Amino acid sequence: RIFASFKAELPLMTRVLLGFSDFMVEYWPALLGIAAGAYVAFRVWVGTPAGRYSWDRMKLRIPIAGKIVLKATLARFARSLSIALKSGVPIVQALSVVEQVVDNAYVGQRIEQIRDGVERGESLLRTAVTTGVFTPVVLQMISVGEEAGELDELLREVAEMYQREVEYELKTLSSQIEPILIVLLGVLVLILALGVFLPMWDLGRAALSGGNR
Repeated sequence: RIFASFKAELPLMTRVLLGFSDFMVEYWPALLGIAAGAYVAFRVWVGTPAGRYSWDRMKLRIPIAGKIVLKATLARFARSLSIALKSGVPIVQALSVVEQVVDNAYVGQRIEQIRDGVERGESLLRTAVTTGVFTPVVLQMISVGEEAGELDELLREVAEMYQREVEYELKTLSSQIEPILIVLLGVLVLILALGVFLPMWDLGRAALSGGNR
């Protein structure tokens, strides 16, 4: 109303903020329903084999968290395979067991590819390289373990190494996320400040120009 009395228009940023506020007040029940529906749909989708595979693959690509998930999965793979081999389970059967316990459908499918390759007579290292999932450290340990005949022991060392890295990453996770949160909060504060102070600035100019007339 004040701006209308001076025949002035609210700044774009202020109009956007007011429009967003009005929209949220008007439609928050619908938005809440949409959010709940989206969550249910997501859970149903993840419950399907294709959805589980896609989600497990996406988890590995999430910034910051993805590398933690990958290291935890590789630690589980290495530890499970090490225990199975040390117990005398043949490698093909051991890989079949590990495929079920890694708790990641995407990595599990890659382990299935390794098992199929080993069944064809290929080395564990060669099939692991073709999957594109395993890090150079894991591949190097597999290579040394196959040559030395101590694959179970070296896989145990890989599992312990990645477990330590996961624990360290989790402890430092807050410090990794903090810069991102600071930037986001800074942008939010800037938008709110512009939405508040731009109208006051424009109103002052409109009042001055009206007084000069």
